[in-house]
Amino acid sequence: MNRHGIVAYIICFIIIFTLTGCAKYPTTPVQSSRQLIITLTVRGQIEPEDTVDPSFSRHYFIAIDNDNDPNTGPLAAFYPPYGGTGWVTSEDAQDSIGLTSFIQYDTDNPLGYIYGVLSGSYFLNRTSPLPIISAQLLDGGSSVRFVIDFSQLATDDIPADDITQLNINFITTNALPTGSNQYVEGREIDGLGPSGQEYITIPTTTDQIFQDDDEDSPNLVPSDPDLDIIHWQVEVQTVSSG
Repeated sequence: MNRHGIVAYIICFIIIFTLTGCAKYPTTPVQSSRQLIITLTVRGQIEPEDTVDPSFSRHYFIAIDNDNDPNTGPLAAFYPPYGGTGWVTSEDAQDSIGLTSFIQYDTDNPLGYIYGVLSGSYFLNRTSPLPIISAQLLDGGSSVRFVIDFSQLATDDIPADDITQLNINFITTNALPTGSNQYVEGREIDGLGPSGQEYITIPTTTDQIFQDDDEDSPNLVPSDPDLDIIHWQVEVQTVSSG
């Protein structure tokens, strides 16, 4: 091989290596000994794309806080300033306390991706999206089930093995306003609890299944059945290495 051939070979190798190293999504999530199986059920269908009104799309979120503090947790952002994200807030959103990761399922995240929330303010500093283990529509499309690994919930402060409980909320919306004065006509949002301002706290040290129905206050029931949360389930499962 002459000198020019060697140079060309080196350039090709560098390009291939660079493209491989910059892949946006890893192909396989890192595995630990525990998984979380999360199921969200709505009154209608899980439909990220609105076929009737293309100007609206639906967003389905699973908001998770791993800080082992039952007093901090994610809340649906019903009112301005919309938590900075348009969908989630907390009692201490200005310091990004109350949310450490979330699953997002919509037209921009069609397979369901998980994001880590970094220190900062209003949950705006986050990791790149990572693929979850699986996302599956169930019950004729009225439910969606996500499987994630505990390693995907870990942070620098709390590694996977140190997670003993999780605060979780299920949040759906058809718009993501971010400006404090931004008005979106027809915006709807739903979260857990009659007022949509609750979250659940589950222990994660043993294999268990937690589930319940969700009922809204009469004046807070979403008119869009595809956004109306009616049931949730969270399962903590040990992964067999054999």
